[in-house]
Amino acid sequence: GWIWGSGGALRSCPQPLAPGEWNAAEVRYRVQWRALEPALGRWREETVGGPPVVVGGTPTFSPYEIRVQAVNDAGKGPEPPVIVGYSGEDLPLVYPENVGVEILNSTSVRVRWSLAGAPRDLRGHLRGFRVGGD
Repeated sequence: GWIWGSGGALRSCPQPLAPGEWNAAEVRYRVQWRALEPALGRWREETVGGPPVVVGGTPTFSPYEIRVQAVNDAGKGPEPPVIVGYSGEDLPLVYPENVGVEILNSTSVRVRWSLAGAPRDLRGHLRGFRVGGD
């Protein structure tokens, strides 16, 4: 991917051009990013020969606008579309509460819960909780 890291680093993964699409002996990439919240930040950029670009010091799981534009000796490629990427996830600060179990049949149950705390305290995408039993 283009922009990568761990913890609070910004991540995004557009694909680089195949050599047959360069239209020159060499291609570089102009990578730009800016924070979406709390208000639009200023565009920052770095020109590199290929991925990744590591952007550290970002708040956990915050949205960013990202653009990646090809550049060669003949000039810049087409204006790139803006994509939204997020800085890295971290362990959630919230936990399930009000857990309830409904028996559906002899092999299945439905588990429901609510989360304590604010959605921003998830610090990423909640994919689920692991449920164990004897």
